[in-house]
Parts: sequence; C-alpha cells; structure tokens
Amino acid sequence: MMTNKEYKELIETKYGKSLKEVMYELCVERGLDPWEGSEELGVPKKTFVAWRTQFRFGPDQRRYDRAEQMRNETVNEYKKQLENIDIRREFVYGGQKSLKGFREMIERKLELEKLRRSKMEDTDSFGDMSVMLRIGIFEGVIDYLDEYENMDKSIAESFSRDIEILELFLNMKI
Repeated sequence: MMTNKEYKELIETKYGKSLKEVMYELCVERGLDPWEGSEELGVPKKTFVAWRTQFRFGPDQRRYDRAEQMRNETVNEYKKQLENIDIRREFVYGGQKSLKGFREMIERKLELEKLRRSKMEDTDSFGDMSVMLRIGIFEGVIDYLDEYENMDKSIAESFSRDIEILELFLNMKI
C-alpha cells in the first residue's frame, strides 16, 4: 500500500501541477465529492479527504472561510466609516423631540453598533449576530426615514402600494 506522500508525488507528476492546484480544480472548480475525486485521482477516499481538509477545500471549510472573509471586509469598512467620527461628540438635536432628533439618535446608535462590531474579539458568538441584527435594524430605520422624508405622495398611498406589491408577490388578496 502506498503512503500519502507517494500518492502526492504520483498525482503531481501525472497532472504536472502542485497537489493544491489539482485539489482546487477538483473540489472548488468542479465540486467533486470525496468518492468522485478519489476515483478520478486513483487514490483512497481517506487520502482525498485528508488532502481536501489540509487545503480547506471542503464545502463547510470554504463556507466558513468565505463567511470569515466577508466579516473581515465588513469590519474593515466599518473602521473606515468611523475613522473621522468622534463617538462622544455633542448631539445637534439632543434637546428636542423631533424627526431630526430621532434620525440623529438612530445614526449615532448605528455608529455605536458598528464600533462595537469592529472591536469584538469573539467572531463566532451570539453577540456578533446580535450586533449585526441591530445594525440591520438601524440601517432599515434610516431607509424608512429617507423614504418618508422624500415621499411625493401621502403615507396612505405609499402603504397601499406596498400592500399591492405584497399581494402580487403572494398571488393572493390580503
């Protein structure tokens, strides 16, 4: 029986590429499962799985790595957005109850949650998910405020249009 090292040398010679390149083509580009991949290479399934794991080309590993990459990109974007922001600055509309004051409060809470997410150490935590949810909520509230402030028809007309869209989507009368 051959060793994994001997199989590796055989594969690299046969394909004229590094084992990592061969495995990338089979696992990522072609999406072969361990049975198909090991059969194509002529190696035991156990060897194929070990190589796939070593290079992080398994479907779960790739999903995790992609999620981690997306998280890092988002955190870096938040850091850029907050670069010149003084989180402790005075409120412009802090002494009044108004739509402008509400918007300012929501925008400041959004900044605070983005700061919290960019400072979090534990990326697999429920806390990270909770912060992401709050960020989404605050961004949604700001979108609704923008829509309200830029609305060229009445609130009732806008809401009726939303109901019509929902009925079309559900294909039923509400």
